Parts: sequence; structure tokens; C-alpha cells
Amino acid sequence: MFKNNELLGGLRLKLISQNVKTKMQKIFWPNLSKIFVIRGLDDFIMVEPKIKCEFIPISLDNYHRVVDFREENRISNYRDKLARNEIGYFAEHNGKMIGSVWATINKTDTPRVVQKFTKIMYNEALVHDNVVSEKFRGMRVGPFMEASMFIVLFSEYGVNRIKADVNVRNHASLQMLDKLNLRVDHRLLCIAVFNKVILELVLRKHN
Repeated sequence: MFKNNELLGGLRLKLISQNVKTKMQKIFWPNLSKIFVIRGLDDFIMVEPKIKCEFIPISLDNYHRVVDFREENRISNYRDKLARNEIGYFAEHNGKMIGSVWATINKTDTPRVVQKFTKIMYNEALVHDNVVSEKFRGMRVGPFMEASMFIVLFSEYGVNRIKADVNVRNHASLQMLDKLNLRVDHRLLCIAVFNKVILELVLRKHN
């Protein structure tokens, strides 16, 4: 009983901490990211997963299958992504969805800020929200989805460039992109106040 109470207490503290963090981010949020720029199919290597996976488009017919590996409240989140014309794909294994990845393309002449901080120009895309079921992490499913999304964006959507941005403290995502042989293009410091970016600074440019 004591262990159960301890676990519940830890979960409550985690939820409270996350709620406080979310509220603080809406007021003031500094963000330092590594920006990766993919200019063509030769800029990365394909990574095959350790298990058999299919790369399946997320649509209005199947978006609810996110519950195979995430919380039920994500269903509305995935529906909203489709409504915003984001492009999503599931990784399917043995009839179950075990991961997903999304991309946003700018088809307008006006620069567009997506995922709060990243600016994409006309016909550029940002790949984001790469998530894998905890049960299947470490099996190269994440890199497989990332590389597969790059291929889809270049070959089916004809984008000019693709960006991937990762917070400098997100070591798991940085390791995933390293598996694709990607190199950092630059680091970007952004500071947002009340969800509006007030400072955008390139700290280090890479060749």
C-alpha cells in the first residue's frame, strides 16, 4: 500500500510540475534548439527498424488508432492536426500502431512559424512530433519514421527543403537524427513572451 501511495504521489507531482511548466511557457519561454536542414535525398541515410513496420498515412478513417500507443485524449489532438492540413504517418507493427510522425508544409508566399518557434518559407517543411510507444523504443522505429517522412515530403509533395528542430536538452531526439547521419545547420535561440516570439538569434552557423 505504501508503495502504491508513493507512486500516486509521484504521479501527482509530475502532473503538477507539467501544468506549472505549461503555464510558465505561455508567459515566458526561452528555447535553444539545434536546427537540421535537409536539402535532398542525399542528405540523410535510410534506417530500417529492428522489427517489421509499415509506414501508413494518418487519415480521418484511422487517426483514432493513436490510442494503440498513446492516451485517449490524443484522439482530438490528431483530428485537429489533420484539420490544420498537417501530414501524419503511423508506424504499424503486427496490426497495431506503435508510433507516429507529423510534418507541416508552407504553401504560401509568407514565412510561417510552426511549432511555436521554427520559421519555414514557401515550399519548406518541418518534421515534428516523432513519438514511439515506450514498448518499442530502442528498435530504430523513430529513425525509420523520420527518414520515411523525408522521402515522402521530397518525392510525393515536392518540397524544396525540410527542417527538423530539436531542443538542445532533448538527447534522445538528437541521437535519433544522428542515426540518419544528419548534421546541425545552426543553433537558434528564441524567446517568447505570452506566446509571441520577441527574440530570434542564430548563435552558431555550421558549414
